[in-house]
Amino acid sequence: MTYQALPKFLHVKDSPTAGQGLFALEDIPNDVYLGISHVVVDDTIMRTPLGGFVNHSNEPNCIKEFETEEWGQIYHMRTIRDIKKGEELFLKYTFYSV
Repeated sequence: MTYQALPKFLHVKDSPTAGQGLFALEDIPNDVYLGISHVVVDDTIMRTPLGGFVNHSNEPNCIKEFETEEWGQIYHMRTIRDIKKGEELFLKYTFYSV
């Protein structure tokens, strides 16, 4: 198995929203698991490439879901509606103020 920073149907490019963002290379249906976006241990938040490039929106097309471990929390990212090819993916930021 080879490490892949992002799912094969996503890529990073310049965003009209802020800096760079995540964009769909193909249509992505609702309720698709995208991968781990953040890992939190104590007060330290670590972002994966998925969590590091996704931009904020008050009307996001993705959500974070978390699971708690003995040592902290793992946040997973999932689509909450159909996303069209070329569309940017967004989360509503909950770790940071915007």
